[in-house]
Amino acid sequence: MTSLIITDSRPLIDLAIADELDTLLALAPQMRVLIPDMVRHDLVAHVEIPGAPDVLEWIRANDGGNVSVLCTEEFEEFIVLRHNAAGTAAHGHNEHAAAEILGRELARGADAVILLLDDASAGHAPFLKNLPENVLLMSTCSYLDKLKSRRMRATVSALLQRFMTRGRPRIR
Repeated sequence: MTSLIITDSRPLIDLAIADELDTLLALAPQMRVLIPDMVRHDLVAHVEIPGAPDVLEWIRANDGGNVSVLCTEEFEEFIVLRHNAAGTAAHGHNEHAAAEILGRELARGADAVILLLDDASAGHAPFLKNLPENVLLMSTCSYLDKLKSRRMRATVSALLQRFMTRGRPRIR
């Protein structure tokens, strides 16, 4: 079983803006898309950002299938801190919640885990150091580039197939 853990709200927002959220479900039929509750909270808290409402709707439409919003202790602690100290920022909490879910996935013996990272923070979070070999880091840009190259290969392949079935056009 492969899991894709969303480490921040930004990758989902970027994919929504690019109209590519559904590609997360098409990567592998059995892959689970795991969204920490802290990331979902961040989307709700910033619903005015273009793309955020689309992501929330996408989560609602797909939750219970291959998409799951998972509870974390990090989110619970954030809520308590926010209640006790108004103005507590969510900075860093998303990554900590993702790290918590990563730990759970590794403990349950996941075959592979993909961490989808915000391009700005890709590789900078402390929990990204010394990861096991079955954990792949992927930034939003690299995901979209791979997606584009797959589509390009599929397009070229389809063109070649049409060319082969129709035969070579005659030159007059």
